[in-house]
Amino acid sequence: MNDATSLHQRYLPWMLTLAALFALRVLAQAVQWAGPVPFLPAFDAWQGSGLPYPVLLGSQALIVALLARALMVVRSRSVRPASWKHRACFVLGGAYFGAMAFRLLAGLTFLSEVEWFAGSLPALFHLVLAAFVLLFGHYVYSAGRESGGAA
Repeated sequence: MNDATSLHQRYLPWMLTLAALFALRVLAQAVQWAGPVPFLPAFDAWQGSGLPYPVLLGSQALIVALLARALMVVRSRSVRPASWKHRACFVLGGAYFGAMAFRLLAGLTFLSEVEWFAGSLPALFHLVLAAFVLLFGHYVYSAGRESGGAA
């Protein structure tokens, strides 16, 4: 097994798992909106913003498409090394992860009475997205190092 295949095989399952978790979250909220079922959390438990649901659903569909595009890049091993790409993923993903970890912890403790912080389910899935961004950034970084590109 060569390094590119090994790199691809190390990252793709984790990224697929994170993307699938987010897609399932989108689907679960859509189910609860269209025709609630008792085995899923209520619609409002999934709602973490003041956006009207159709706008939120549209933005989530765009996010799922972006996740799919990133997965195709990893699957096809077609990443082009560029230091700004992995750095952008690390900075944005790290800030996003930190903010959502704070939101989750604050909502579980000292800001539990504030509705936006109290929604632990949305914060948890924001962490899933942030982890995907960080993992993709690390993939781009690793692929660039292995190909001798910019790091």
